[in-house]
Amino acid sequence: MRKGTSISLFVLLLAAAIATSRAFAAGQEVRECDFEVKARCASGDAAVTLVAGKVTKIEVSAIWCGLPGHPTYSCTIDASRGDKESKWPEEGGATLIDNASPFNAEQPDRLKITVGKFVSIDMEEAQSAGRCGTGAELPRAIVIPARKGRCRVWLSKP
Repeated sequence: MRKGTSISLFVLLLAAAIATSRAFAAGQEVRECDFEVKARCASGDAAVTLVAGKVTKIEVSAIWCGLPGHPTYSCTIDASRGDKESKWPEEGGATLIDNASPFNAEQPDRLKITVGKFVSIDMEEAQSAGRCGTGAELPRAIVIPARKGRCRVWLSKP
């Protein structure tokens, strides 16, 4: 192969790679928001990644104040479609995310995500144990608005 042909082939392959990555990025959307509930001393954020309208990743962080002079407590969820820690069945227009190894195997440990104008994250069946430090718990639900901003969040009753 000649040197000029090698360079042309390299440029062609590079252009194809850039075009493919741009096409992928164009089909990817991240919906995210943050929240603060001063009366309960809780804050956090949520992000859902969509590819062609399909949920591929979820990240939730909830932080609860500790007693004066003590650290804060936190809960985290970080799951991606195809990881070994979760299963992602679709049911009735929603994406379900089942924890593959829940803290309590006798109870469900599941998130339900519905995507439309808003993204709804239902954590009513999610286990806080194994995801949260002592004194913290997952919100019952989070709704991510159409544009970046404040989440609507529902916490358990005090």
